[in-house]
Amino acid sequence: MLIVYWNCLLFGIAFAVITLVIGEVIGHWLDSAAAALHLDHFDFMQPIVIVGGITTFGAAGIIFHKYTLLDVTLIAILAVLIALVLSAAIYIFFVRNMSKAEHSIGHSVGDLVGKAAEVSVTIPTLGYGEIIIHTNSGISNYPAVSFEGLQIMQGQKVVIVELRGRDFAVSELNI
Repeated sequence: MLIVYWNCLLFGIAFAVITLVIGEVIGHWLDSAAAALHLDHFDFMQPIVIVGGITTFGAAGIIFHKYTLLDVTLIAILAVLIALVLSAAIYIFFVRNMSKAEHSIGHSVGDLVGKAAEVSVTIPTLGYGEIIIHTNSGISNYPAVSFEGLQIMQGQKVVIVELRGRDFAVSELNI
């Protein structure tokens, strides 16, 4: 059984070293495999949780085997329990919190189509003005043209109709 513990420990160490070198590739491969196996809704099945549990199982087994006189079965049970507790702690205190932090407050300009804005610089009939958009990341200014070719005065509420290159085509918002 000692060989199993050492293999688990060495696997975990090797996985950690390899992850440092090519972590993105492994992460993408494991995400694809989880999606193919329909495990993507089990967010606790993250590689860090699983490999952390395997590594902990190996380390605990080695320590109990070397420094105690416990029965082989009891050592295996204790190693599994310690691995489960540590894996749960990794998930609760690291994985779950980091997955919440992955959500960005940034936005794509294409996502702003259909949003309301305010004209900050009057938009002439055949020219450019400027609009202000309130987003999760703050207030942004963008160049804009009139969708209908009508003048839109400063302070008027508008809706973004489409993105034309890097500029927005807007229409007056009648509330």
